This record gives sequence, structure tokens and C-alpha cells, in this order.
Amino acid sequence: MSFRKITVSLLMGILLFFCTACGGGKKSTNLQAGMEYIESAEYDNALACFDAGEAAGENRELIYRAKGIAYIGKMQYSDAVSSFLTALSCCDGTLTDLEYDINYYLATAYYKSGDYMSAFDTYSAILALKPKEEKAYYLRGIAAISMGYHDQAVSDFDKAVNLNKNNYSMYIDIYLILDKYGYSQEGQTYLENAMSAGSRSMSDYDKGRICYYMGDYENACTYLDNANKASTNETIVLELGKAYEATGDVNFAASIYVNYLSNYGESAPIYNQLGTCKLATGDYQAALNAIESGIAMNNMDVMQTLKYNEIVAYEYMGDFKKACVLMENYLAAYPDDTRAQREYEFLRTR
Repeated sequence: MSFRKITVSLLMGILLFFCTACGGGKKSTNLQAGMEYIESAEYDNALACFDAGEAAGENRELIYRAKGIAYIGKMQYSDAVSSFLTALSCCDGTLTDLEYDINYYLATAYYKSGDYMSAFDTYSAILALKPKEEKAYYLRGIAAISMGYHDQAVSDFDKAVNLNKNNYSMYIDIYLILDKYGYSQEGQTYLENAMSAGSRSMSDYDKGRICYYMGDYENACTYLDNANKASTNETIVLELGKAYEATGDVNFAASIYVNYLSNYGESAPIYNQLGTCKLATGDYQAALNAIESGIAMNNMDVMQTLKYNEIVAYEYMGDFKKACVLMENYLAAYPDDTRAQREYEFLRTR
């Protein structure tokens, strides 16, 4: 196992190479409109705005950064890479937070395109100039393990957590990625270390989440119940409900979600989770009602999950024709979902 060796001077060059001025500082009206389209996942409209902004002389670095984000949304990763590289070529010779931000996006585009080594190299370039970037170590670790480089990945994960030992979400994220690649027991060690190192200062919320991923669902419920009593919010309620679901008490989990919606207002993630509970109990119409309420909120963070669960609800209700039509639309929007592709083949035979 070996990695290409990149010297610090070359790494600096990777970033600085792109820093030749190409200006553009007019009022960014089209850029702002395009970013609003991105928020609602209207990527083609966004790209049209960005083209108009470039023609109007708006800031090219920001325009091409935005184009790259839109192309990621469209899952056109090679176009995203090209856009981010163009954006980097437009900086004025001074590295700012904007250039680091673009490089993070560039690495994401490389990773999503399957070019894990280029993603790894981009994070290495960032770390050469900012050696205490825990985020870059963590993400470089993901790129490494995606290539099968376990030892490099663990080294990067260790550096990430050592830079911020109280970032308990990162311990959980590391567990999840190690579990994904078949190193569940090693991932559990990170969770155990987090519990032992932060037991005094750790919040009930963090203890509850870590217990959940350790499979200690009873204690997860206890800690998350305490956290919810101290401060009810969407994130805590979601984790609390999932913990009760894991114990098998799906009805009580559903009541937690219903209570939140009644007392604190609508939430697309809560509607989605309520829908999955109702699917589990066989109340398919109630599941569909919750899921469609979530979809109506137009929250892009959970839209894909909601759309898939909507298909499942129609399938469970026996309306295979409707489910098939929805699946065709789903795959047009999310063509990389292999699970959905297999399900579509099933639906076509019904």
C-alpha cells in the first residue's frame, strides 16, 4: 500500500496555481437569484441565472463556485469539477476562506465522481497550508478508506478527533464510515473512547446518541429523554424517537413525533420519521399522509428519503401503478440510487 508523495511546495502550488486574477465585481443580482434556485433544487434555472450573471460581469469566482454547486445537485460531477477549477483560477492571488471553501467543494465533486485519489490530494493540499483542519483530516480519511487504505484512514481519523476531542458528532461519523466498510468493531472503539473521555462533560444528548450507535438502546432512551425534557428541539426528538424505535416500541416513538408536531409546528424530518413508524405498524394511509405533509414542506435535505418512502407507502397499499409512476420520476431525479433501480424492476412486473 502506498500513496503518491506530494511535497509541501507542490501542494501549495496546487492551490496557488489557480490564483491568477480574472476579476468581476459588479452587483451580484443574478448570482443571488441563482442561489435561491439552488435552495429549492431548481438547478437548471440556477445555471441560467449564473450564465446571465457571468455575461453581466458579476464576480466570476463566485459564479463558477455556484455553478459547481448546481452541477453537484444535478449529479454532473465532471462539470462540477471543471466549474470549481475555473472558480479557483479567478482568485486575485491571495488565499482567503473562499478559496478553501471552493477546494472543499472540489474535493466533494472528485469524491462523488469516484475519483477518490484526487479528493485525497485536494484535502492534502488544504492540510499542507492549514495543518489543524480537523474537517480535512476526517474527509481525507473517508477518501482513503474508500480506496481500501485502512491504515491511512485510521491515522487521519485519529488526527481529526485529537484536534477536537469534544466533537462527539465526529466520533459517530467515524463509526458510521468504518461500519460501512466492514470495520464495525473498530468503529465501536471510537464510540467507547468518546464515552470514557467525555463522560463528565458530555451532554445527555451526546451520551444518548453514542449509546444508540453502541446498541445500548435503553440507556439511549434514558439520556435522550433527559435531553428532551431540558430542551425540546427537532434534532433531539428525532434521535429520541429513533431510540424508542430501536427498542421495538414503535407506537411510543410515533407518539413522540405526533406530540412534537402538535406542540412545536411542522417539520419535514419529523413527518418522515412518523411515516416510517406508521409503515411499520401497517397504518399505510396514515404513513402516506405524514410523508406527503413532509414533501409539501419542500425541505431538500430530506426530500429524497420522503419521495422514496412515498413510493413504499403506495406499494404497501397495493397501488403498484402509482408506485411505478412515482418511481420513474424518482429515478429521473436520483439516478444513482441502486436500491431504487432494483425496486423499479420489481414494480414493473406487478
